[in-house]
Amino acid sequence: MGGDHAITGTFPTLDHIIAFKEGTAEFDHGYYRFVSHPRLRQLEAELKSRFTCRHCRLTESLETALLELILCLHAQGTRSRIVILKEEGAATPFKDERFLPACDREGVSVLTLAPTEKPASNLGRSDFLLIAPGKKNDNSPSPQSAAIASTVSAALAQGAHVIAVVTAANGEVPGPRPEVSEAQFFVLGLRAAQGPAKAGAVLGNEDAIMDQLVQQMKRRGPMLSSRAADCLLGSGSALSTAPEDADAAAARVADALCRLEGGTRAFLYSSGMSAITRVLDLLRQPGKSQIVAVGHLYSDTFQSLLLGENLFLEVDELNSLENCVGNQTAAIFTETITNPLSDVPDLQALSRTARAHGIPLVVDNTIASPLNCNPFEFGADYVIHSTTKYLNGKNDHGGGVVIVRDPRAAQMLSDCQALLDDGMSPLEAAALEKSLGSLRERMRRFNENAVSVEGFLAGHPGVKRTFFNANPSHRSYATARRILKGPGSVIGFTLARDTWEGLRAFYDSPLAGIHKAPSLGSDVTLLCPYTLLTHYENTDEELAKIGLPRFLLRIAVGCEMDIAPVIASLDEALTRSG
Repeated sequence: MGGDHAITGTFPTLDHIIAFKEGTAEFDHGYYRFVSHPRLRQLEAELKSRFTCRHCRLTESLETALLELILCLHAQGTRSRIVILKEEGAATPFKDERFLPACDREGVSVLTLAPTEKPASNLGRSDFLLIAPGKKNDNSPSPQSAAIASTVSAALAQGAHVIAVVTAANGEVPGPRPEVSEAQFFVLGLRAAQGPAKAGAVLGNEDAIMDQLVQQMKRRGPMLSSRAADCLLGSGSALSTAPEDADAAAARVADALCRLEGGTRAFLYSSGMSAITRVLDLLRQPGKSQIVAVGHLYSDTFQSLLLGENLFLEVDELNSLENCVGNQTAAIFTETITNPLSDVPDLQALSRTARAHGIPLVVDNTIASPLNCNPFEFGADYVIHSTTKYLNGKNDHGGGVVIVRDPRAAQMLSDCQALLDDGMSPLEAAALEKSLGSLRERMRRFNENAVSVEGFLAGHPGVKRTFFNANPSHRSYATARRILKGPGSVIGFTLARDTWEGLRAFYDSPLAGIHKAPSLGSDVTLLCPYTLLTHYENTDEELAKIGLPRFLLRIAVGCEMDIAPVIASLDEALTRSG
């Protein structure tokens, strides 16, 4: 769905979803953080061939590639050193020299050595030896090759992680230099010879570590744009886009999103999860790293927060919030409308508690959109969107944004983005700009169509229950009427025949006019068995604990001019499932 730069694909039957979750089938297209776009796979194949490596993972910059690798390798609870070995006169290949200390905010030390020097003490398993071999862009040996090779061998023998950092010049990708050929990992910085595209890549043959890195990056969200990959491959319309034109489009998009939300600065990222990750990474400090999460969050946000000592509250448990917030709390995090249960937290109550304790309130406003809610009006400090969803609506763009009002927050994000060079590809920003102008009219129809579809579902004998904040029986109905200007278009529902057989009969129906795809905010209506896609491995007890029915379906209603065919298709499928 979405043409050449589609960010999602369809699952025609329940068996396709099961095959995807169990890893028994591969798909050409899928949601872009989970299934690499064909352009990315082509670029990965070329890099793997050049470096004779089995694995390659692409991201938006050299710095984010190295950061993700170091996070993946980092032994929990240890204080690491990053030891840089570089040739005399060579600069480290990072855009900002402060980047390396920022790789580990728990206290990493950085030691820079010339090839003839020895590390101050033996390198151990928690240390990283980065080889920055200088500016040569070929495989010819340097005068210091023997010394570099000797240090690499010694570091490997001592159990240190050895990473060779390679940068491309003039769009050409160099192969590994002989003296670093033993390195366990290669981190590349790429820049297109023509067009406004850059990338980072991690290459390696360590199967278990590279598999872990892939899963980590899917969860955290640093992604290379398919448009940027197109440009780096030397093809596509991106080649005709001047860098200054693309950068200007990115600036206009940031300004437009600021105006929509009532913020002062906006920072664009490669995905919504990347935006969330960056904010939470910056807010968490040693001894003050706990996030208090409110509501049933987006599955990847939830999974990320499970990795720490974080606390989770339902939207109707806010009387317990005061007892959950303490000196160790870094932030309160919530969503304006939760996915897929359509809960609406009381942002004013959350803001009062946050202000009382001097901590920020972070709000993911993706499902509401700026047209249905402006969280800054209720005391939010950071507002986040996956621009992939309603803001774009065409299934052909991937990105995220963080919007702030406080100058200190803006400076923190600006400094971090300068260090990591992790902004949204300007090519993606240009694609997003084309859609923003129609947002107001699209959101009006999204809201109206969703009310019509939910009204039909709630009254159908084939439906057991709906979850939609505009239904008076919903637990967030009163809060939603106070917080929201419109209900959004995400509806959860369960079938009267709430079994595998009932789900299969419904989902495998033709459902003409409805796309069976795991995304939302699309201009066309999308349907998926939400729990199977996001919590396939969870037990019934675990699902009950988070209030998620095993066979819950999510319909993300589109902004079609005529919603009647969608309702007719649902009616036919519900009749089949009954």
